[in-house]
Amino acid sequence: MLPNPEPRLTMRPVEIGGWTYPEGVTLIAGAQLVHHDPAIYPDPYAFRPERFLDAKPGTYTWLPFGGGRRRCLGASFAVQEMRVVLRAATARFTVGPAGPVRRPRRRMITLTPGDGGTVVLARRVAAPAAEPAAVAAA
Repeated sequence: MLPNPEPRLTMRPVEIGGWTYPEGVTLIAGAQLVHHDPAIYPDPYAFRPERFLDAKPGTYTWLPFGGGRRRCLGASFAVQEMRVVLRAATARFTVGPAGPVRRPRRRMITLTPGDGGTVVLARRVAAPAAEPAAVAAA
């Protein structure tokens, strides 16, 4: 089981997902299991960053920085930095995997792509400029 920063000790019997846990059991949420659950993320091992375009990721289903009291202090800055860099990069390039998707590797309490996250960038082709309406009508 992957180590997570927020284990919980049950103080009384509790039911979660159809399973009943007795008092005195330590429960640990596994972010990797959540991120790779096909019921939450169809085709979870596919490189499909567009899956996050239509809706904001769920608070309890997207856990890249851990959770609870020990959430990463730099999480807000990292997300803002990612938005700026990705917006600039995707405006100029299309992004795709450089090869077959590899299983993630654990690095302390975080996960990294098994192949280092290698991608291929292809320069976007600028769309041809539309003719002004007045010239087209002449």
